[in-house]
Amino acid sequence: MRFHFEFVRHWKTWFVLSGLLVVLALGAFFIRGLNYGIDFTGGTQMNLKFVHPVTTTAIKKVLDQDHLFGSTVVFVGNGRQNVLITTPTISEHERTVLLTQLGTKITHFREISTSRVSSIIGQQTERSALIAVILAVIAIIAYITIRFEWRFALSGIIAMVHDVIIAVGLIALIHIQITVYFIMAVLTIFGYSITDKIIVFDRIRENLPKKKKQDPLEDLVNTSLNQVLVRSINTSTTVIIALLALLIFAGTSIRDFALTMLFGVMFGTYSSIFIASPIWLLWRNRDLKNKKKRTVSA
Repeated sequence: MRFHFEFVRHWKTWFVLSGLLVVLALGAFFIRGLNYGIDFTGGTQMNLKFVHPVTTTAIKKVLDQDHLFGSTVVFVGNGRQNVLITTPTISEHERTVLLTQLGTKITHFREISTSRVSSIIGQQTERSALIAVILAVIAIIAYITIRFEWRFALSGIIAMVHDVIIAVGLIALIHIQITVYFIMAVLTIFGYSITDKIIVFDRIRENLPKKKKQDPLEDLVNTSLNQVLVRSINTSTTVIIALLALLIFAGTSIRDFALTMLFGVMFGTYSSIFIASPIWLLWRNRDLKNKKKRTVSA
């Protein structure tokens, strides 16, 4: 049994829904703001090797008791004895007290190294990521314009920005800590989102020569969307399953990356079907109408 959904007919509904989501996302971003982690604000990093295996939960409990909220605890190498602890910037006295409590409340350990994490590194990472995003957008516009046409390029970019805004807004609403993994996730969302849209655009382009002059362009776009629907859902489902596995089994930092990616993939798939193609269709129809008006006037 084959399904045929009328995606294009309800484009106003999808646009209103997306508009509300974008407004809510921007509201969450400006009201709550992003919870920048130590990668951006700076802090103290300690590499400890415990005598016995430990858990991140036990270490985080000691850190929270010392009001070192937002600290990260990750295992280094194999096993659960070598731990990398990153806290907000603390004095030498505070560090000594913390190490004493870790040895008393958890188990003995050997301090391998201690270093300061500068916020300048995070600022450089943020600036580099912004430059990377700008260059990526320019390259994507150029590529799609050459392979398809400029309307496809701008429609894809608008939908892609829509995906990132909603994903970042949800992260701001949940208020999870922003680390370099978040930057990686946003850049990955850009890549996944535009790839999904290119596949849809490619099917529309393939069907354009088959269109009869009297047939509405809406029918062609709707048929193209239905043809790629199963493929798009299957691809997204596969990625979502992998991300859910990371959310369940991976460490805290990877979980934040996976959660950001999960939001991006979900809304990237949604916008490929419901946002990007209708934007192109409305744009193309408007240009065709303007062309006919100019022809009649001439």
